[in-house]
Amino acid sequence: MSQSEMFPLTAKELEEIIKGLKARLEDDSYQEEWVKIHDELMIKEKQLKQLTINDNIL
Repeated sequence: MSQSEMFPLTAKELEEIIKGLKARLEDDSYQEEWVKIHDELMIKEKQLKQLTINDNIL
């Protein structure tokens, strides 16, 4: 079990990560890492969406 599975990110933490990733995508100095950053952004947005769905079910 990884650290992230033991202590899942909160919605607020995911929102902050997403905000930072979006800022990197707009920063030309990260152009070479764009695909990696974009992929990470998609993963975090999916996690946030699932967390929101789970919270609304409870």
